[in-house]
Amino acid sequence: MSFRGVPYERVLNTTRVMSRSTYQNLLIESLHATQRWETQSATGWSVEGLDTREMVLTLEEAIRRGRSEDPGTRDPHEILRGLGLLAANNQVTRAAVALFCKNDVIYPDFPQLTLRLARFKGLERDEFLDNRQFHGNAFELQRRAERFLIDWLPVAGRVVAGQMQRVDTPSLPVEAVREALANAFVHRDYAGGSGAVALALFDDRLEIISAGGLHFGLTPEVLFQPHESRPWNPLIASVFYRRGHIETWGRGTLKMLRLMQEAGLPAPRLHVQSDFVTMTFFTPGIALETPGKTPGKTPGKAGKRRG
Repeated sequence: MSFRGVPYERVLNTTRVMSRSTYQNLLIESLHATQRWETQSATGWSVEGLDTREMVLTLEEAIRRGRSEDPGTRDPHEILRGLGLLAANNQVTRAAVALFCKNDVIYPDFPQLTLRLARFKGLERDEFLDNRQFHGNAFELQRRAERFLIDWLPVAGRVVAGQMQRVDTPSLPVEAVREALANAFVHRDYAGGSGAVALALFDDRLEIISAGGLHFGLTPEVLFQPHESRPWNPLIASVFYRRGHIETWGRGTLKMLRLMQEAGLPAPRLHVQSDFVTMTFFTPGIALETPGKTPGKTPGKAGKRRG
């Protein structure tokens, strides 16, 4: 409620002036159904700027998983239409760009389609052992993040008793980290040009950081209990689900928790600040040097700057 243009909120038995951040968040949520970033037309973009191979791969994977009917065509326009990624005027949406843009034409139109990767020495952000940055579509950036973790996460090897067979076990459950990565790309706030997804690897933990906050009453506590799914970017979430990269029905964080518990590791921690969310996985043994890894690798880019 408001009085003389000042918003108020009811907390228990007290009425108090609503904070500016709370008011802005409620306003954004009220416009979410009709004025989301992902549903807006991508000005100056057409299907020619999208990666057709990635689009076809998404459709075929969705068909294989029973999450889409086969439309009988692999025409890019029809694929986008079937995924709900064309605006009312048949223009490409921003969601389509985020999901399928060609990596060599993305910058500077969408600088927020960025991934930052760092391996720090020790427990603080004082000294880099590796520092990389990429621009590109969400699927390509997820692949880049996974390759980075393959480079740096230690793998413990053991020989199965009675067999001449070696079993390698990563220091973190692969499926839990993959789910967290996908969630970072799906649920992040894409509206700000300076936003990004970032991975920070320390001697004792992995942090996956995404731009934005939590909405619709979701809190870290709620997310680690059975809850309904309320994706901030439903179109992007739908495509990730069809591709098989995320769970539905609000099960993703519960899956991460279960996998960490099964591995005998601490529960992941979700920390929310005003403009970003951090998922932290704690693990022993990251400090061990990764075989074959050369620290100090020159940062790379998935996409070139345009213009």
